[in-house]
Amino acid sequence: MGQSTRELPADTLVSAVDSARRGVVTHITFQGERVAAIVSESTLAMSQLLAALLTSEMAASALPAVLPAAFPWARSLPDDHLVTFAGELREAVVAESPEQVERVLADWQAVAEVRAGERST
Repeated sequence: MGQSTRELPADTLVSAVDSARRGVVTHITFQGERVAAIVSESTLAMSQLLAALLTSEMAASALPAVLPAAFPWARSLPDDHLVTFAGELREAVVAESPEQVERVLADWQAVAEVRAGERST
């Protein structure tokens, strides 16, 4: 027996098609698998703004100081680690590589958790 296909309401499909026409369909990586997703235009705009800001040396220089506010787990990292983390994150964001951003975040979170005693090596 085959699985039954779930039908979507027509307005949901029309909305999805309209969103796709506006260019807000993208792909995200979820648990290592790349899947299509509809992302709000404001989220895409914030991402573009962040990438543009990080190409500026002046704006990028503030990144190490703000990382602990954005990622509370980064509070356990010493200043030299925050500078390295910021550099790697900046490279990934400017390269517009979601996979690289995900890898940098996961790697640095693991480092922070080991430093905080929340994870063993």
